[in-house]
Amino acid sequence: MTVKISFADLTHMGQVVAANTFPLGSTMVASYAKQELGDEIDVEVFKYPDDFANYLDKGMPQFAGFSAFSWNIRLAHEYAKRIKTASPKTITVFGGPNFPDSPKDQEAFLKRFPHIDCYLEFEGELSFVALYRALKEIDFDWERFRNEKRLVQNIRYMVDGQFVAAPLAKKIEDPNIVPSPHLNGLSDKFYDGVLIPMIQSTRGCPYQCAFCWEGGSYFQKVKRFNQDRVIEELRYISKRVGKVPDLCIVDANFGIFEGDMETAREIHRIQQEHPNRWPRTILAATSKNNKERTIEIVELLKETLPPTGAVQSTDQTVLANIKRKNVPNEVLARMAQVTKEQGGQSEAELILCLEGDNKKAHFQTVKDMLDSCFSFVRMYQFMMLPGTKSASQEHRDKYGFRTRFRVLPRCFGKYRFQNEHFFCAEIEEIVTGNNTMTHEEYLDCRALHLTVETFHNDSIFLDLAQFLGRQGIKRSEFIEAIRDRVFTDAPGIQKLYEGFRKEEQKNTWESYDMLDAFLRQDGCIDKYISGEYGTNELYKYRALAVFEHLPALHDLAYGAAYSLLAGYNRLTDEAKSYLSELKEFSLLRKLAPLDTKQATRRVFHYDFPALLERMFEADPAAFRFPDGVEIEILHTDQQRELIEGYIKQYTTTLIGLGRILLRANMNRLYRTARKVIHAESFA
Repeated sequence: MTVKISFADLTHMGQVVAANTFPLGSTMVASYAKQELGDEIDVEVFKYPDDFANYLDKGMPQFAGFSAFSWNIRLAHEYAKRIKTASPKTITVFGGPNFPDSPKDQEAFLKRFPHIDCYLEFEGELSFVALYRALKEIDFDWERFRNEKRLVQNIRYMVDGQFVAAPLAKKIEDPNIVPSPHLNGLSDKFYDGVLIPMIQSTRGCPYQCAFCWEGGSYFQKVKRFNQDRVIEELRYISKRVGKVPDLCIVDANFGIFEGDMETAREIHRIQQEHPNRWPRTILAATSKNNKERTIEIVELLKETLPPTGAVQSTDQTVLANIKRKNVPNEVLARMAQVTKEQGGQSEAELILCLEGDNKKAHFQTVKDMLDSCFSFVRMYQFMMLPGTKSASQEHRDKYGFRTRFRVLPRCFGKYRFQNEHFFCAEIEEIVTGNNTMTHEEYLDCRALHLTVETFHNDSIFLDLAQFLGRQGIKRSEFIEAIRDRVFTDAPGIQKLYEGFRKEEQKNTWESYDMLDAFLRQDGCIDKYISGEYGTNELYKYRALAVFEHLPALHDLAYGAAYSLLAGYNRLTDEAKSYLSELKEFSLLRKLAPLDTKQATRRVFHYDFPALLERMFEADPAAFRFPDGVEIEILHTDQQRELIEGYIKQYTTTLIGLGRILLRANMNRLYRTARKVIHAESFA
């Protein structure tokens, strides 16, 4: 008899598709199981809860496998609970990174989620097949397996209140033993115009960052898939991806190997032939220290790959505490400059309130990244991820972490199992203070994050910042001047900051159990779905600012610029003339950027299309037209198509707009500009 097996890497759907990527890990485990067990098993993989519920309507599987991440562990467990009630003999098997590393914490985890029959730690391909074969020997009798305390590699489970753990298997030496879930067709169902395809060309990470799940010793040996396989996968995906503009490469350090350059060349070749120039954007963590090859890849792929400067902090004490060493800031600045020259946007990544972090150090880190001219400075809250050194009791005690609990943004919703509907939301723990940073100082840092997110990221005021830079004014000075004016010169924007702080406080709880109890109240999840609770405050308030208060943002930014120029004795009549027209041009390009029907003509006295082409790095005086030049400002057909794709993926709700701001290179969505050529010009 064929054994029915499901693998589910579920996403929440309450507002948008929360985890809008292919279920790569699940399909790899399923692919290996199908290769080894053949027609013995009937395998299907699921991403959407409705799809999974429809499958369960037709009968229960003998094995129900679930991928566990911070964004779906509770949802997976809710389905496991209902499956076990309806079909007690079904074996629920979990795997994935959302699992502690110490036996004590693993036992507590399994007690918190009692409907997990067993958890397979680390790589799941070999251990799942080993578990299947061990159970097959005893006619898939899970109770007998438990009572006899049988072991297979990597397995953890509870029996009669006792924690059972088998030895860990060695890391897979040759990842090519796992068939490609793209090339064998297992992922074909996920080409739906919404989900982003994912590929993996390496497994492992040589670094030991305390806050990262892959920072442990298990992952330090990096193994690589065959390059031919990677190229075949890219070609296979390109023929099926449709209008989804993105590709996700899940390697921990894309660019660390020479083969990554070959991957980039193949992507470039595909782009030249693809009707939608796929991929428009590659979502990847670029190599942390081998920046020369990253720069070479960026020069080839241009704006497709936003390289990351994942510095987390530039403070040497913090870096020592988290076991991290960064490349020099000047190398990062060069990478950002090369990216800008190629028309792309670079990203720096920072984490607030790491081990030993303080307000002064964090402010300096933000300034360092601003002055390195990264297009984005991504400022993350410090999440206590299970299985990381940072989440250990040792680090909690040593660094005095003060934490709060919140619902993960977008990770909630209403779901169905048979004739029952149920609500579910995910909970995460974040650090909001330590023994070197008070909570009030933490809140000051978050206000700085909102300023940078709103007035710097996505190069929203790059045109203005470039002009200030020509006058010797640093970007950090510009952002600081804006921050100082928010609460004195911009009452509308001030209200956004006040709302941001209040909402952050409203959305956090002192303990997991307190938040869990709140979520169980009648109608509570509806408050999250409606947006009353649980949004990503940073992206929500940035979306409010950019999409609803753009003229006020311009008033504030240009007011700060005028003040800085006056302070440096650089506010000449020529500067005033240029800034007045630049402000108008900027608003015409960026106001309502998703409205593709809006087109405008204006007469300016500067050749803004030429300046735009040069990313505003040229001297505006060289492009002055005393008699004026008529300029048309509009979206191109290519931009309209790109915007249409993002709207389909994320919608234009406030939450969806925040996701677009996070995912899209907004510079590509702002209207373009061209000089109007009249017929009489050719007479």
